[in-house]
Formats: sequence, structure tokens, C-alpha cells
Amino acid sequence: MKPSGDPFQDMCTMLGLMTLVWAWAENTLALMIGVIIENAGPIKGYAEAPLSLKRRVACFRSALRDVSALKTLQQEGRTLANRFVQLSRRRNDFIHGAAWQLQERGFQSLRIAVIDGKYAAKDHRFDIGDAVGLNAEITKLQDEGIIRLT
Repeated sequence: MKPSGDPFQDMCTMLGLMTLVWAWAENTLALMIGVIIENAGPIKGYAEAPLSLKRRVACFRSALRDVSALKTLQQEGRTLANRFVQLSRRRNDFIHGAAWQLQERGFQSLRIAVIDGKYAAKDHRFDIGDAVGLNAEITKLQDEGIIRLT
């Protein structure tokens, strides 16, 4: 994809792409959980398929710990789960922030988070390269999940 020449439009395009690639990655995690349930039975503590990322990661970790057929995949699976958590935090800074352009290719984003039960402002500075890099990491995460499924 070629830059449009408008840095703000390019940033919006990268954030839109981030939304799409994250959906693929998170759906891959849901599919992995579904395959485990289909082939090994219910996962202890999860009578229903989890919907949120936080619960999906916790469910996946439970399956790695409790499903004997997954014992050989525990280390790899834990690494994958940790990457989901780490990349989701970085993604949230982009997706859930109110961004504006600071300079040619630099942006500022402010998001309201809840820290210790109170609202807190989180400041995030980035350039278009940061968004491109994160998209590549999320795509790699999704690809690795698919490889584990097959």
C-alpha cells in the first residue's frame, strides 16, 4: 500500500488495518479454544465459550494447564498467550485513544483508562511507522495461531 500523501489519512488507514488484523488474530484464538473443546471436552471453569479477550486468554491458559493432550504445547502456548496480552495493550493505546497530528508523521493520542479504580489519562506518542510495525506483529501472531491450529 502506498502512502496517500496525507499523514492523518495514512494514520487512519493504519488504525483501520489494525482493527481488521486484530479481529483475525482474536478470532484465531477463539478457534483454537473451540478446537480444544471439540477434541478434548470442556475446559475446566468455562462452561460457555469466553467472549472477551481477557477471558479467552485465561481459558486458553487453563486448557494448557489442565488438558493432558496439550502438555507438550504448554511452553509454546504460554508464549502465544503472553503475546496476545502484550500486543493487546499496545493496540489499545492506538485504537482507544483520541489522536491528533503533532507534526508531519508524528501523532499524539490521549485515552482515558481506569487505574486503581479511578480514571486516568494515558498519553501515547507515535508515528506511522509504529502503527505499521504493530500491524506486522499482530499479523505474525495470527499466523502463528493458525499454524498451531493445523
